[in-house]
Amino acid sequence: MPYREKKIYSGKIKEVEIYPISIQERKQPRGKKVKESLNKQKNLNDKNAKKHCIRLLNTNFTNDDLALHLTYTDKELPIDEKEARRDITNYIRRIKHYRKKQGLPPLKYVAVIEYGKERKRIHHHIVISGMDRDVVEQLWGKGRANADRLEEDESGFEGLARYITKDPKGNKRWVQSKNLKQPIIKVNDFKFSRKKVEELARAQGDRAVFQKLYPGYILNECKVFVNEITAGTYLYIKMRKLKI
Repeated sequence: MPYREKKIYSGKIKEVEIYPISIQERKQPRGKKVKESLNKQKNLNDKNAKKHCIRLLNTNFTNDDLALHLTYTDKELPIDEKEARRDITNYIRRIKHYRKKQGLPPLKYVAVIEYGKERKRIHHHIVISGMDRDVVEQLWGKGRANADRLEEDESGFEGLARYITKDPKGNKRWVQSKNLKQPIIKVNDFKFSRKKVEELARAQGDRAVFQKLYPGYILNECKVFVNEITAGTYLYIKMRKLKI
């Protein structure tokens, strides 16, 4: 049984997925998509959207950048999501105009529309390129604005990404600038044997084993799953770049 190694690089974070594939999949890496049930596909789409947001933040932002949390006064509260999107578009346009006047680099952003749990009031979370916090707060003008410097932890900005995407489901309620870099993905179908994968599964808590396998990185977590039907072993490894 051949195994595939899929590595995803996003900023200082490196994820590795190791899983069994068929001989046919090895010859044709992009296999046919399996049609899932509507509910299962919806859950998968939501899960993948969150993963993508996490990777985008880790790839494109640093502690020099900002997380904005924007709310509305009763008077300015939009009547629907369409109006809320227009508010964000205009707000981002004002920020871009300011940055251009100040000679700052092009704006990078990820913006999310969220509905409050209790009162269902629309509000926004935006991650943007670093600039004067007072300015971005003043440019909102429709309610309270709070700008905080990003704080990276051992998982990068995963906590922030999960927080700002906790509500969006179904229709995509978050948008991003076109100048964001995408995570780098590398696939190798010839690195691991079944025996080696099973050895790694047994050593899942041993940082030294994974640091030797992937030099320059330290282990954050390793999850192991064994399929009871095929007896195939699946590994998910998350690592972070060592400080030099």
